[in-house]
Amino acid sequence: MVRVLEKRLGALPVVAQFGRRLRIAEVVDELCPVRQVAPISHGEVIEALVANRLTAPAPLVQVEAWAAAMAVDEVYGIEPHLLNDDRLGRALDAVAPQLDEIIGSVGAAAISEFGVDVTRLHWDMSAPRSADRSSGGERPPPPSCRSKAVKLRAV
Repeated sequence: MVRVLEKRLGALPVVAQFGRRLRIAEVVDELCPVRQVAPISHGEVIEALVANRLTAPAPLVQVEAWAAAMAVDEVYGIEPHLLNDDRLGRALDAVAPQLDEIIGSVGAAAISEFGVDVTRLHWDMSAPRSADRSSGGERPPPPSCRSKAVKLRAV
């Protein structure tokens, strides 16, 4: 009897190719090294998580099931059980302190790889404002959120 394993491919090959061209896993691994005994790196986890967000966003606890249903093993070489919510959490914890550097490096890779004309871009570092419902006015975000206020837009 022949067993047939059926998995969805969807946009995974396209997303994987863009991730490789943007060097997502490479950048994360440079900035957030993992112990050598780990079966997959933080970069590989983040690249798979980006693929999940782009193809079928799911809560972290369901990413492992998503990976099993999709051709993640075939496209990324990552066995689905390695994308459990604990591993995703460890990778996210590892990248959090390096987020600005990761965003900058991946952004630079996008500019270089896709020939983005940077003379037409504006990097907005201003702090976002949020509504203060109690007084009806605006108030700045808490200090912990201010450094993450980065917007890139075409002018």
